[in-house]
Amino acid sequence: MAKRKKTSRDDWTPPPRSAERRALDRHLRLLRAGGARLPPVVPQRRLILTLSVMALGACAAFLVFWLPSRSLVDDLRSRGVSVAAEVTAAPKNRYGGAGDVKVRFAGPGGEVETVLSDLGGMRPDGLLPGSAVPVTYDPREPTRVLTTRWLDHPPVMTPPVLVTLVFTPLLLGGAVLLTVRRRTLLQRGARTAVA
Repeated sequence: MAKRKKTSRDDWTPPPRSAERRALDRHLRLLRAGGARLPPVVPQRRLILTLSVMALGACAAFLVFWLPSRSLVDDLRSRGVSVAAEVTAAPKNRYGGAGDVKVRFAGPGGEVETVLSDLGGMRPDGLLPGSAVPVTYDPREPTRVLTTRWLDHPPVMTPPVLVTLVFTPLLLGGAVLLTVRRRTLLQRGARTAVA
């Protein structure tokens, strides 16, 4: 049987632990041996700040999806013009939903070819290239166009709006709970140190 050649990996030993880490391990062993409870972990400020920033980001994303959609629906309902449009392209996005659906219709200054506007981060599904669909466009800006069906009955909740709507209070609630826990633990620790 041939002997295996010794490699540098065989000689590897983990680096020594720092003095602080050794002292902490020794302290934890003594606490556990004595049956003492470990002190509770105080939530870090950066964790609370991170959750707060994520909550603000989720809230901003919700507003980015929701406000322009409501504004578009209100504008098209007040001054929109309904016409029949031909679907020129209806690709799928990477999630299998409707992508940038392109339509062509007769606008105020001639033929307009544009992409259907999204509503809450979504576009209408089931449109096939070459088919006719009733749309409503803004005569001031013909590129702002929605299907008439979505204008009459817009989806109340789209997945992007729902996700941001769910995560905003969860993240904000987590930040508030961690802040309260941090404050309580620090006050309890201050009272214990004084006593």
